[in-house]
Amino acid sequence: MTTAMTRPDPDFEELLRAVLPRLAGSAPLDPALDLKEAGLDSMATIELLVRLEDTYEVEFPEETLTAATFATPAALWGVLSAQRAAR
Repeated sequence: MTTAMTRPDPDFEELLRAVLPRLAGSAPLDPALDLKEAGLDSMATIELLVRLEDTYEVEFPEETLTAATFATPAALWGVLSAQRAAR
């Protein structure tokens, strides 16, 4: 998995902001933002996962459901991008 982040699409940022109210506003999303510190708890993680899978019509394999995947926007976007490419 890569930590380099290609520019995520607006839907990705919108989904993150929807489950993390602390990210409200229009400031650009920091790819290295610690999502846990931004309020991503276990319930928000599940909500975000379901929304990502529905929006992008992908399924996250079990082996990707780790703290590392949901650590930062860059990590999450990298896993999501890989799943989109694999379809």
